[in-house]
Amino acid sequence: MFAQLGDIKFELITYFNGLNENVSYNYAQHDRIENKPILQFLGKNLIEEDIKLNFHRSFCVPEDELKNLIDAADKATPLKFIKGNGEYIGAFIIQEIGKLLEQATPDGGLISIQVGLKLREYTGKIPEDEEEDKGFKKR
Repeated sequence: MFAQLGDIKFELITYFNGLNENVSYNYAQHDRIENKPILQFLGKNLIEEDIKLNFHRSFCVPEDELKNLIDAADKATPLKFIKGNGEYIGAFIIQEIGKLLEQATPDGGLISIQVGLKLREYTGKIPEDEEEDKGFKKR
């Protein structure tokens, strides 16, 4: 496994095609009379992750894999993003799902699609899974 987003696992050989991480910083610009502006550091922006995935009928059902991602995005809940080596990257929401049809059957069935996921860091509290509560209410 190369990485995991929530319960969705990405396999390096079969699914995963790339990861791009963007870390940016926020500055305010203050104008000054007859001088150049001054920049003031405000802090880090949220981390953004761009993931490229390939779904091909030879190793999965592309429609099912795409549906899993859409269902996860529709829930609008943050998901834990973990690399295959166990490194916890953080909590992220699915901001965007793009798809590119590469191959289709004559009747329009999917053979191969490329999927692009845009994730955005989530810094709020992550809702706990009900299964982890084991029937007890937290105070």
